[in-house]
Amino acid sequence: MTRTFATSAALAIALVLCNGQAYAQDKSDSGSSSAVGGNWSAEVDAADDPNDGPAEVELDAASLKSIKRVNAYFNDLIHLQGKFTQTDANRNETTGRFYVHRPGRLRFEYAKPSLLRIVADGQYLSIEDHDLKTVDKYPLESTPFRMLLTEDVDLVRDARIMGYVREPDSIVLTLQDRSNDSPGQIKLFFNATKKGAKIELKEWIITDPQGLDTRIQVADLVKGKEVSSKLFDTSTVQFPDFNN
Repeated sequence: MTRTFATSAALAIALVLCNGQAYAQDKSDSGSSSAVGGNWSAEVDAADDPNDGPAEVELDAASLKSIKRVNAYFNDLIHLQGKFTQTDANRNETTGRFYVHRPGRLRFEYAKPSLLRIVADGQYLSIEDHDLKTVDKYPLESTPFRMLLTEDVDLVRDARIMGYVREPDSIVLTLQDRSNDSPGQIKLFFNATKKGAKIELKEWIITDPQGLDTRIQVADLVKGKEVSSKLFDTSTVQFPDFNN
């Protein structure tokens, strides 16, 4: 069951993060078909114009200052790794480790018994299901991850700011891709315990076009520790065992 929960939630993430059209699908000889794709692009095309939806929030000087702090957080971040807990819309939890190497690269390694990985190699975001023996690839530029993994993060320029909340100990931003290529939203939560102190990402929530949420909480963050660039290579059809 754990594999099913992890795979379903990861696919939901991918469908929100991507524009709904798989760039390529590498299949094994077994002929297994991927759960990504299908009628998704048709559903997106038939959706209401995003401009008819909720408007962006108005940003005053204080909120713009906070968003600049978020920009600075990502722009100062080159290497990051830690643990994550993923909770899907049915409150099923899976865990694992993640790695980020800006610009452009990330990896989510789900804990066993899951055989799922999400990898961005700088050009494509891939969902590798080593149980189904499928790899689905999407252009990274067509995902909201590009806003956070780009060499120059500027959320006011690249995102529609749909929500902003500043609490004494936190900043919460709700974003949509300004290009309107990617449906859904991402809500980012940052610790901000002291005025002027550096902030830190603690979790995010991805909301799909049907309003279903997938929450990713992060912990044990390690900044600045470089890992092998091979960690961000996508699998070939041979599906090597990365856990060995």
